[in-house]
Amino acid sequence: MTPVLVRDLLMNMLLGLTALVVLVLAQINPIAKDQESLPPPGTIAVLACWPPGPVDVDVWVSDPKDTKPVGYSRKSGLVWSLLRDDMGIVNDDSPINCESAFARSTPAGEFVVNIHGYSVPAASVTVHIEVALNGNFLTKADMDLRPKQERTVIRFKLDGQGNLIPGSENKVFKPVREST
Repeated sequence: MTPVLVRDLLMNMLLGLTALVVLVLAQINPIAKDQESLPPPGTIAVLACWPPGPVDVDVWVSDPKDTKPVGYSRKSGLVWSLLRDDMGIVNDDSPINCESAFARSTPAGEFVVNIHGYSVPAASVTVHIEVALNGNFLTKADMDLRPKQERTVIRFKLDGQGNLIPGSENKVFKPVREST
C-alpha cells in the first residue's frame, strides 16, 4: 500500500469514528429525576399590581401575633415579609408596578390585607390584588384607590392549623397603616 492510500484510509476511519462519537453522544440523555417541587415562599401570598407610571401603592398586612403591621416602613415582622416596596418609576427601570408580601406561618386569629395610595397623582388608580392561602385564592379583585386612601382588600380568620375559618372572610375596612 502506498503512503497516500494509508493516509486516506486512516483519515476516513478517523472521520467515521468522529461521526460515530457525535451520533452516540447525541443519544445519551441522563435519566430525569423526579423534580422536587419547591416549597412556596409563604403560606399566605399577597400580590398587588397597578398600571405603569409615577404611582406608588403600598401593601399593608397585619396578623394576630404582631402588634405592628408590615408595610414599606417595616418590611418584616414575626409572620409577614414585604418582598419589594415598588415606588412606581422611582429607582426602577421596569414598567411593571407590583408589591408582594408573604406570611411564613399561620397563627390562629385575624389577618388583614390593605392597600394604600401613597402617591396617586390622578383622581384614582385601579389596583389588581390577589390573596392566596396555601395555593388557593381567597380573593382576586380590582380596586380603585384614591390618593392617600387606605382600603381593606380582605380580612379573614385562621384556626391554629392554618385553615380558613368558614364565614370569616369579609372586606370591612380596618385601618392597618395608621396604627404604625
